Amino acid sequence: MKKIKEKLKYFDYYLFIPYILLCIAGIIMVYSASSINLSYVGAKTDAYLWRQLIFVIVGVIGLLIFSHVNPHWWASPIFLVGGFFVLIGLLIFALLFSREINGARGWISFGPISLQPAELCKLYLTMLMARTMAVREQNLEQGKIYPTSAKLKPYLLVACMLILILLAPDFGGFMINLTVILVIATTSTNTGRLSYKKRAAAWSGAALSLLLLIQLLRLGNPLKGTRLSYMYERFQAFFDPFSVADSSGKQLVNSYYAISNGGLFGLGLGNSVQKRGYLPAPYTDFILSVINEELGFIGSAVILLLLGFMIARIFLIGIRSQNTYNTLFCYGIGSFMLVQTCFNVGGVLGMLPITGVTLPFISYGGSSMLVLSISIGMVMNIAANQNRGTEIDIAKKVN
Repeated sequence: MKKIKEKLKYFDYYLFIPYILLCIAGIIMVYSASSINLSYVGAKTDAYLWRQLIFVIVGVIGLLIFSHVNPHWWASPIFLVGGFFVLIGLLIFALLFSREINGARGWISFGPISLQPAELCKLYLTMLMARTMAVREQNLEQGKIYPTSAKLKPYLLVACMLILILLAPDFGGFMINLTVILVIATTSTNTGRLSYKKRAAAWSGAALSLLLLIQLLRLGNPLKGTRLSYMYERFQAFFDPFSVADSSGKQLVNSYYAISNGGLFGLGLGNSVQKRGYLPAPYTDFILSVINEELGFIGSAVILLLLGFMIARIFLIGIRSQNTYNTLFCYGIGSFMLVQTCFNVGGVLGMLPITGVTLPFISYGGSSMLVLSISIGMVMNIAANQNRGTEIDIAKKVN
């Protein structure tokens, strides 16, 4: 009992309470968004509710486990190397043997449950990059210099994963993972030799390259006749959704209608019109549209404020950390949650191309829920060690 009280004393409720509230909101909204369409096909209206509830329960268990295990375990070279081969195998298997869904081969089915390897990569790449940059910082402090080939090895692992994710093709997953890598690489003191002007120039160059690519895509479809053609169709829907409202623009147009219908206070829980066969995937990518239609701008704002609070808390824990690994790890987790939220909200509002990215903790999905829950558990582990004054310098221990 004494040990339990001690653990509860250092438990980060500022992360755990918003997490639970968002999970509960997700279960309710998944049921609301999916039940009517399930009834149309004669299926059980609560099928997705029970699945999402199971995902949440498994996620909570994962959070509690990783909030208490020794961080040396997940940061060890054996775990990272083994994780690489497992994930590469899963990505290749999904690419070659999985069934194509919405133009992509990113899911491995196990009966009624499917696994999305790209989701696991978000957490894995965060751990890999945080450890790599932390160890290199320590080596620089000790005056150790390694050959270029040794320095490039982690980046080759990263490049292999990114290429396989893009080949799926999963543009949203690719961009989230790439952003996490860039954030960790540019915030590490290992890159301190680069001035802030040069770092800003690098980010500006990346942003300008993306804008140039978007402008080139407006001129025509260079992907026509390939498996990547559907990606151009999404860009076309982003440019002018009403011109392709019967095909690739259907999701965005109906999302606009849902948001317009909701107004400030919404039509009431369960009363969405657009989820009744008009809005594709109302319980996954476009669940925020249903939330806005049923609970209004206020309901959507509460959800986004809770997410924003969690993300800010994760960054704060990283800032307070006394060692590089924990700082970079928190920055990576906060970044992937932030970018994923921005991609989902931006796609729903038509401010960004639709990328098939889910809304954290709210959208239906087991892989996303498990990865996000474990990530929060790891951050809570770091926060607890901070509060105890026993923060562990993982880089020194595992190198």
